[in-house]
Amino acid sequence: MNRIFCAATVCAFAAVFSHGSAFADDKPLIWKPSKASETSYSVKLGLKLPTRIETEAGISMGVNTTNSGAPVDTPLKFWSNFTAEKTRTPAGQTGRDVGVDLDGNTGSAGITMNYYEKEIATPQIDIERRSSYGVHYDGASGEWRGVDASQSVRLSHAASGTALIGRATGSDGFRTVTAGVAMEKKLGTRMTVSGSIERSSDSAAPAARVGARYFFRW
Repeated sequence: MNRIFCAATVCAFAAVFSHGSAFADDKPLIWKPSKASETSYSVKLGLKLPTRIETEAGISMGVNTTNSGAPVDTPLKFWSNFTAEKTRTPAGQTGRDVGVDLDGNTGSAGITMNYYEKEIATPQIDIERRSSYGVHYDGASGEWRGVDASQSVRLSHAASGTALIGRATGSDGFRTVTAGVAMEKKLGTRMTVSGSIERSSDSAAPAARVGARYFFRW
């Protein structure tokens, strides 16, 4: 029975990635297939409800396979989120939203509150602030874990396409604290290169990273 279910799951994901992406932007339907690696696939399904608080809810299903294509596990998550506040003015915008996740396999759950603020500091510089606070329930132990929190500030210079980011996070009840800075630079309209350095309280030395992202829509 398990083999039949796994085979059906793999076939369903193959169908999604072969001809299902055209429905990704349909409203109120949420249909977002993704491919995390050559052996990991997922699809996010849900509905956007026509309410003032912009409620969304649905299910995320995935399949992880071996290199030969044999299914290893099938992640399953129920999710929902809604907008608690959303304002926009000529000088900037703010937003608050709340998200709830439930792992269908382990029984673990999480509640996250996000805050966003963007302000036009000068005609050339924008300031963006993001905050996130979350609590998590461990289905295996039956206990609530400590609070996770993150803060970031981003200074963007529109003319040069350059951004400077500072961020800090605390996880597992602030037993682990991480802080760092990053810089991004746009090259044309499709590519962004970035570099960052950060230090964690449980690491012996800071970690540096350099990367690039290329955006293309079809």
